[in-house]
Amino acid sequence: MSEEPETKKWNNVTGAAFAIAIVIGAVVGYLTEWMNAVFAFLIVSGIYFAVSFYIRDDSRKSGGPSMTDGAIMGGVLLTGIGICGFIYYYTKDAMITAIAIIAVMLIASATMIIRNRRYL
Repeated sequence: MSEEPETKKWNNVTGAAFAIAIVIGAVVGYLTEWMNAVFAFLIVSGIYFAVSFYIRDDSRKSGGPSMTDGAIMGGVLLTGIGICGFIYYYTKDAMITAIAIIAVMLIASATMIIRNRRYL
């Protein structure tokens, strides 16, 4: 069984993106605190998921939400969780973090509404 060249290319890009995310997380963890390494990894990997699945989306020919939309939503949520972790680390305020979590959910919902507005 051989893989398509397009699949091999995206596998290599994904491996490189995760290696970059790990390195960035390690640097952030070394400079601040190791829990921030996890948040940095979530942010970088979430951004990669959202952008790469948006670029690779072939489902726009069919109608309605797709599995790609779910992957994009997951990337946005991963990024948001990482950002909320940083917010809590630097503010130590649960109320601000809760507001940030609600904002992340609204941004994720708005992303899907904008992406599928022609089907609403």
